[in-house]
Amino acid sequence: MREPKIGVIMGSPSDWQVIEKALTVYKDLDLPVTVKIASAHRTPDAVIHWIKEVEKAGVEVIIAAAGLSAALPGVVASHTLLPVIGVPIESGSLQGQDALYSIVHMPPGIPVATVGINNVKNALILSLHILALKYPEFKKRLVSFRKSEAAKLEQAHKDLMKTFPQYDLKIPKMEKTVEMRIPSEIKTEVIPIPPGIKTEVIPIPPGEEAGRSVDKKKPSSPRDPFRGQIYRVDPENPAFEIIEKAADFILDGGVIAIPTDTVYGLACDSTNEKAVNKLFDFKGRKMDKPVPILIDGTKTLQKLVRGIAPEVQNMLDELWPGALTVIFPKPATMLSAVSQDPSIGIRVPDCAVTLSVISMLARPLAVTSANPSGEPPATNAQMVKDYFGSRLSFILDSGELNKSEVSTVISLVDTPYKIIRKGAISTDVLKKFLPNLEE
Repeated sequence: MREPKIGVIMGSPSDWQVIEKALTVYKDLDLPVTVKIASAHRTPDAVIHWIKEVEKAGVEVIIAAAGLSAALPGVVASHTLLPVIGVPIESGSLQGQDALYSIVHMPPGIPVATVGINNVKNALILSLHILALKYPEFKKRLVSFRKSEAAKLEQAHKDLMKTFPQYDLKIPKMEKTVEMRIPSEIKTEVIPIPPGIKTEVIPIPPGEEAGRSVDKKKPSSPRDPFRGQIYRVDPENPAFEIIEKAADFILDGGVIAIPTDTVYGLACDSTNEKAVNKLFDFKGRKMDKPVPILIDGTKTLQKLVRGIAPEVQNMLDELWPGALTVIFPKPATMLSAVSQDPSIGIRVPDCAVTLSVISMLARPLAVTSANPSGEPPATNAQMVKDYFGSRLSFILDSGELNKSEVSTVISLVDTPYKIIRKGAISTDVLKKFLPNLEE
């Protein structure tokens, strides 16, 4: 079961009908929801206990639905720092207006965001907006949701105009003109143009870029018109559209270059054998030499590795994200493309760009330093471009990476644990958590 991010609590079993209906409408959004029935008056201890439990479980937004004496949203808000959205439920002779006024009029310092009566749908979408500030995956869902809603309205209009064509606005078609910009020093050749299409040749002033060249040896796909292009991103707050494009290329089986918290890396989908093979080919790396994977947190690690010792978990909680690669025993049926060994190297990078891509993909990245085997690792996007040119789908550029040290690599496959490669995390720091670690 996926980790819940939205907690929904209701004061009465009768409220479930309204909540279930909203969840059914938005089932395609795959909302990470957990629900609870508890009363602010009849079972206050159960309410408080549930709040603490969902906080531990990773819930980041709470929706509290209540009717009649709607104290529940306020009680929840007073016991947590998580954002709380109150939903007044229609009940009694006032049809939910009493609940609405009760939830809206909260004392200063205990805010509850309030939606309309029975409007669980808006509460769920608002929750998604809040989560999207942190998780690109949810932002992507919102973008798709908005497009879907717009498409429904557009189709509704088309259906209406079919029934009542007399009310449709007829706009005359404009004569098409194709504008072609070519450098003035390049000779032009007149090519027959179909009737009805006008052409206008506008010379580009000398010195202005004429355009980008395309690798003729490997034709580009429709989604990839300019292979090897460098995309500049903010290292702290990368643009969603660029991260989404990077994730799309990776999901299509591509290899791209990304910045990490150490050096630039070649990255692909660790679960796609063909993509991993392509990464090995780019790198010039032997297939029997494993490639580490990058993940977005220890919760993802728990899905890949079983039986993590408490001292190891304490170390990871302290040192991840960071320049520490840990080699764990690998389940025989998982990630065989990145590692033919019974073990696998895993790391959580301290890099917003990389973590955003991983979060968007919702799967581990196979990543190795962006350089041909035997060459120095790339510390900027231009080095990557010089190494690989148009062989890469594209390059994410977050600027010069000044950290010259590679990640420290330790093996936890056998005891005593061993340091495989010294790097950014010192041995002294590691031994605070793993006293028996051998160099």
